Formats: sequence, C-alpha cells, structure tokens
Amino acid sequence: MGTGRSLPWSLLLSAALLTSARCLGSQQPPDTGHVKVPLLEPVSVYLEPNEHKRVVITNITRLAASVVAQVYSHVQNVTVSLSRYFSVDSSYTSSSAGVVLILNPDAAKATFYIKAGEEEVLATVFALPYAAQDPVPGACNLEFILDNDPNLHLTYNVYETAVSFAPANLGTDRGTSPPACDVGTDGHTRWRLTYELYQYFLPENDLSDKSLSDGMSKMSSVQSIMGNGMKITTIPSSQKTKLYGNSYVGIGVIYNVIVRDPLMKTSAAYAPVSTYTCDLSTKGYECKQSDGNLIYVQVLCTVIGIYGLLLCLAGHRLFEAEFLFFGFLIFGFMSFVLVTRYSALDFIRRFAILVGGGLCGGLLLSLVRWRFDLPLVCVAIVGLVLGFLVAAIIFFTPLSNFSIFHNDLNFGMVYAFITLVIPTVLLPFPKTLNIIACALVGSYAVVVAVGMYVYSSLTYIILNIIKRAVDPDFAMVYINAPFQRTEYVLTFVWVFLFVNGAVLQFILARNRSTFPPSLYQKWRRRNATVGERTPLLQTPEI
Repeated sequence: MGTGRSLPWSLLLSAALLTSARCLGSQQPPDTGHVKVPLLEPVSVYLEPNEHKRVVITNITRLAASVVAQVYSHVQNVTVSLSRYFSVDSSYTSSSAGVVLILNPDAAKATFYIKAGEEEVLATVFALPYAAQDPVPGACNLEFILDNDPNLHLTYNVYETAVSFAPANLGTDRGTSPPACDVGTDGHTRWRLTYELYQYFLPENDLSDKSLSDGMSKMSSVQSIMGNGMKITTIPSSQKTKLYGNSYVGIGVIYNVIVRDPLMKTSAAYAPVSTYTCDLSTKGYECKQSDGNLIYVQVLCTVIGIYGLLLCLAGHRLFEAEFLFFGFLIFGFMSFVLVTRYSALDFIRRFAILVGGGLCGGLLLSLVRWRFDLPLVCVAIVGLVLGFLVAAIIFFTPLSNFSIFHNDLNFGMVYAFITLVIPTVLLPFPKTLNIIACALVGSYAVVVAVGMYVYSSLTYIILNIIKRAVDPDFAMVYINAPFQRTEYVLTFVWVFLFVNGAVLQFILARNRSTFPPSLYQKWRRRNATVGERTPLLQTPEI
C-alpha cells in the first residue's frame, strides 16, 4: 500500500480563491447596458423593475477633482452605488440620491451604478464637476452609510421636517489624500467651512413630475440655488448639521445645502431632496389620505368660516352670537392644546374635546353677557383674541427665525406682550376695538375655511402657533412660508373683507348706543316698568 500525501496549502488556497471568484461571478448582476451623462446636462433614464444600469460621466476636464452625481425621480426610490454589486456600504436608496466620485489623476470619465426597485422608474441624472479648491460635500461622514455622502437625509411629521447631512471636507488635487476630518479645528481644517440651507417651493397645487423636475434643476448647482432658492439660515461647522423646516402638507418643497470655504472663496452643493410632507399616490398627482380625519377639520373650519363671515359684516349688532364665537375659539384652542400635549388620546377624541370645550366656553361667555351685561369685560376678552391673531401674523414673518425666538421663554414673553398690548391700547375705545376684532378675526376665519380646500399657507398663521404649543421640538423650526398665487388672492380677499366689514359695521353702529343692554337687562327693565305702572292696591269704590 502506498502512503497518502497531503495536498500543499498553496494549492488548497488557490482552489478556494478560484471557487470564490466563480461564486462572485455567478452573483454578478447581468449587464443591462450603460448610460452616458455629460457634465452639466440632465439625462433621463428609464429603468424596468429591478433593472440596473452603469452610468458613465463624460466630458470631464483636467480641472475637475471630483464630481457630484444627482439622481432623482418623482415617486419611486432609486438606488445609487459605487459598486456594481450594490453592496450595502456603498449604496444609497431614495427618490433623491447622490454620490461623490473622486477622480483618479488621469481619469476623463467616472462611473457609478443605478438600480430600480420593484416598480419601473423614470429617473433624471445630473452631474456637477468641482475643482481641487472646492469643498467636497459629505466627505467627513461619520453617521451615514456612504464614505462620501452628499445626500440630505430628510424625515418629517405633521409638525416639522428635519434635514440632516454629513459635514464636508476640504478639496484636494487628484491623487492627493484628503485632509483628516477631526484633527485640529484651526483655519486650515474643514472646521472653517460654513453651511447654508436653502428652500424652494414648487408651484401651488401642482404635484406633477414635470413640476418636480423643473424645481430640482433649479436647486442643483450653487448658482441656480442662490438664484431660485430661499435662504433659511447659515451655520458654522461647530454646530450640529441638522436643521428643521416647517411641514406644509400637500405643498412641494425642495431643500439643498451650499457648503462654503471662506478662505478659498469657493463653494459646492449637496444633492437636493424634495418632499410633499405626505405619501404621494402611485401616479403622483395627489396626496394619499391615510385616514378620514381631514373631513372633520374641513367641516369645522367651514362652519367657523360661515360664522366668521357673518361676524365680519355685522358682529357688532349680534353681541350674544359674537361672544359665542369668540368663546368657542378661546376654550376650543385651550382644550385642544392641553389634551394634545399632555395626553395620548387619538385624534377623534381630541377633536371631540375641542368641539365640546369650545361650545361650553362659548355658551359661558354668552351667558355672562346675557345675565350680567359687563360689556367692557366681554370686549376685553374679544380684544385678547384680536391681539393673539396679530401676534400670530407677526410671527408668521421671517422675524420668527431670529435665534432669540427659538427659546420658548423669549417667544412666549414677546407673544404675550403683543397679545395684551392690542386690547390695552384700544380698550378706551370699546366700539372700535370690538368692530376691528370682529372684522379681522371673522375675515381670517373665511380665509382658513377656503385654505382647507386649496392648500394655502395662510392657514399656517394660526397652525404654527398650535404646533408650537403642542410640540416642544417646533421651537427649532425655521419658518418660511410659500407665498404664491393662491396666497395673493386670499390675502386680497382677507383685506377686502376686513376693510368692508369694518366700514359696514361702523355705518350700522351710527346713532346707536355703543353697547345696548343685554336681553336679560331689557327684560328686567320692561318688567320693572310694568310693575311701576300697575298699582299694588286699588282704591275700593264707595
């Protein structure tokens, strides 16, 4: 018998490597072609379900040291990757995705890969070159998946939209190692970089893919962002790279960030991201309603709007009806805020408490007026609602974005001051105060009722205050509202109703007492007069 001889370790290792290579080759995605994308030219790419393509960036000059490629679609997600195998650590999936391509010394082209999900996708690819002196977006990423992550990571709820991004790094020449991200904080490191957050609102009531594509092209490069976007704020590298914007349900918003190098006077743009603060339908032309709660709000706002129109035109003649309205607003607001912030009840129960609390408060204020008269007390309460609305209008402007008002104490003190100063100044003129309150608040109720059906940002004048009251995180939100055709029309209607309603009420109040006695007081006087005319004892006839 011959003795067995063991195989050399080198032979075993070679066989193992060969087997692994064959396995990898069998797992390699099928080559479905490639797409050439010239720099600075958007290219549309159609992908079948689960199809992937190789994207080749062309026309790269020697001056470019890196390329930021942006891929975006309307509804469906797209996966971008630096690897043809779409490994987890080199891929990113979103409807707005981007990658940074660091160029080799002799590279005239750059390559990355895109893949569709379970649905077909029509995506747009856009590539921007950056020189060695330009910052590299997301190149100091320590939080997200990609090593160089130029994406804005967006999350939202009904209150605010959070935008997070990875810090950038200083640019370098081709073939040169980038500087360390966290070694030193002096002016020769990435800590000198600053970040500017921009916002762009899509056309009102237009959720089409064309509208989104046009908007994304306006928010892709540094020059187009500055020309079309609305600057929200600027933050240094020492501040956390997470910013908050307001959530406008059903209104398309695009965010992007420009990173600037103040020493080299250069800049670069991240990959833009869009949101409608809702889940779009499959066709992408409307927001999907996850529940039927909206109908309750629409009915309530419609009733309040009709009631407000009546008060806008004749509120000073209908005192009991006026105080029922303002009492409903005060107690309804307080009830909803308290139960939303300090309980876990569902929307239907909170809505029922709002209506119930508002009706009880309105009836209580009307009864106070009916039984005790007290016109100045009731008008002072009405004046508080007027001051509250005026304060809300003031904080609807960019004034609210000053850092001092991100502190709840500062915000609350200034808001309370404005709310109190309005009735204090006008209370010596009670008729004027009452008429202005009825006209302004009533006309705004009409605007809110219309805005519930056409997605107007004017409804957020009061919604922002409700959000701030029920959500502690809303203090960090930067408020910039879209002001487009719908807002201009509704603003005109609001001013028209306010002016004409106030004038009409002053005309109707001519030659009348400032505050006629209440119905109860009239009843008492009438009974007293009848009692005085009727003798208690009649003289007997002789």
